[in-house]
Amino acid sequence: MLRIVDQGMISHVESRGAYMPWLTPLPDGSFIGSQHVGQQLGSDDNHIVVLRSTDGLSWTEQGSIHAGGTPTDGWAYRAPQISVVGDTTQLVMTCTRFETGDGKLFDPDSEALSRPQMCLFWSDDGGVSWTPPQIVPVDLDPARYTWNSAGQLVQLSPDRWIWPLETWKPEGFEGPPDQRAWQIVSKDQGQTWTDLSVVADDPSGKILYWDQMNCQLADGRLYTLLWTHLYGTSQDICNHQVYSEDQGNTWTAPIRTNLQGQVCTPIPLPDGRVAAIYNHRHEPQGVHVALSEDLTTFDTANELVVFDAGAEATLGTPDHDNFLAEHMLIAFGKPGGRRLDDGTLLTWFWCTVGGTTHTRWVRVEIVD
Repeated sequence: MLRIVDQGMISHVESRGAYMPWLTPLPDGSFIGSQHVGQQLGSDDNHIVVLRSTDGLSWTEQGSIHAGGTPTDGWAYRAPQISVVGDTTQLVMTCTRFETGDGKLFDPDSEALSRPQMCLFWSDDGGVSWTPPQIVPVDLDPARYTWNSAGQLVQLSPDRWIWPLETWKPEGFEGPPDQRAWQIVSKDQGQTWTDLSVVADDPSGKILYWDQMNCQLADGRLYTLLWTHLYGTSQDICNHQVYSEDQGNTWTAPIRTNLQGQVCTPIPLPDGRVAAIYNHRHEPQGVHVALSEDLTTFDTANELVVFDAGAEATLGTPDHDNFLAEHMLIAFGKPGGRRLDDGTLLTWFWCTVGGTTHTRWVRVEIVD
């Protein structure tokens, strides 16, 4: 059984939206968080804000990592995630940035995304200051592909880091996108990246594997849940999972789960089970958490609702008959979580309540 033991707000930003939070425990027992802030989910003013907490309950904004408070380099920065490097005090932040220009990052007419770059920021002082962005090259044709970070950086060992990504199409490319879930590997703790390979793919192009949310299980296997969608429609299939028994060198074919969700993040438990926090975009919409013993069948009869979207599931009506245009108007999403040392699950997401788009956390207890 799952139950909520505490909950609260991470951040709300006056007159703007706060999106896609990520929360990380630090070696001294405190927490650091990150999110991007902007006028809209897909606007080109998105920039990174860092947050602090002594207990994971009350959060304060440290501020933007960009000089002057917002980037002035022609890029919009999205979905930052902070990790502790090994057992050191060094921090690394992953994110994707998109070239700015006309006020939006996605063109609903062409279905194209702005030109991207995957970035790393480094901090040697506990996240007080950050280096300029380190641009991570991806060995793909920019005339055919855009790409962005998806899921979390996994540090398997000092000489094997895995960073997942996904592809779409750029402006000027005619035809449907070559969408796949991929990964890149670093053998020198993030200094260089190689070994681009596919994690999940439908060669026919009919099935899209979005937002691969990944983790390392208690037995060492890598496990990823995928939002699975039929291209050209508004129809989601049940979430699929893939796993690797050889540190990501090979992956299983996608396996259907019984979760009918979108973004879906696995949280590994010490006993081999997995808790999944996911976007439930069917009435009543919200964010749910469910448990699985076999990684495929989740106990949806006893799942926990950590956020009920109510009437604020979307922010309006799109002006295009296009699923991604619809998705740019969602009012909640990108849930994540991790198991803390006390056994509770710290989960997080962004949402809209009373017209204010902000980020929240919910502490969940597993009662067996």
